[in-house]
This record gives sequence, structure tokens and C-alpha cells, in this order.
Amino acid sequence: MTPDVVRRMLVPHAIVAWLGALLLLAIAALLVRGRSQDKPWFRALSISASSCAAVSFVSGLLLETHYRIHLKQRLFLASRSLGWLFERKMHLSFGVFLFASIGLLTLLLTRNDPRFFRSARAAYVFAAFFALSACVISSIVGVYEPFVE
Repeated sequence: MTPDVVRRMLVPHAIVAWLGALLLLAIAALLVRGRSQDKPWFRALSISASSCAAVSFVSGLLLETHYRIHLKQRLFLASRSLGWLFERKMHLSFGVFLFASIGLLTLLLTRNDPRFFRSARAAYVFAAFFALSACVISSIVGVYEPFVE
């Protein structure tokens, strides 16, 4: 992947990641408050949040090769802490994808069965926490060591 293509992918990847994090946070908050699950827009919002998480994860995987080849060594040489922080962010991203998928499947497959809202709530709370953490970590690392020069 050329640096120009990577540059073009970075901004949409970041926007989708932050949007997904905010949507996951909104879903988690609504589930914790125990309201809105029966509203028609709630299902669409949960699908949108989980879709943003999936798109962000897949676009991050596409950027992975560039990171491994061009950035990883430079990042660790600049600061071991930043290097390890970014490595952990990649693990958090997988957690976001996993928990958002579990939360969505639980909501869609249970057909408003209140017994399963607890597991959906837990999945979306973890997904929101992981997503916000990953976005903040990416922003911190991006300030100190740009992904593309």
C-alpha cells in the first residue's frame, strides 16, 4: 500500500472509529438506563454502532501491514511506552469488534426478551469502554508519532 493510499484511509478510519465509539457509548448508556430497547430506532442505532465497529476494525486490519513495515520500529525507538500503548490499542480494537458483535447478536436474536438485556448491556458497555480507550490511545500516539509523514 502506498503512503498516499494510507493517508487517504487514515482519516476515514479515524472518523468511523470515533463515530463508532460514540454510538457504542450511546447504546451502552441507553441499556444501562433500561430505556428505549422497545423503540423502533433502537435496533437501527445498535446496528449502526456495531457496523461502525466492524468497519473500523477491518480498515484497521488493512492499515496493519503499513504499521508493521513502516511505523512499528520507529514508534518503539521513539518511545517504548508509545509502542506498547499502540500495541495494546490493537488488542482493544479486537475486543471492540468482538463485544459489539456479541451485543448486537444478543439484541437481534432474543427478540426483546428481558432476560438477555443484561448480557447485551455488558457487551455494549465493554465495547464502548474499549472503543473509547482505543480512540484516545490512537490520538495520543498520533500526536507524538504521525502514522504517515
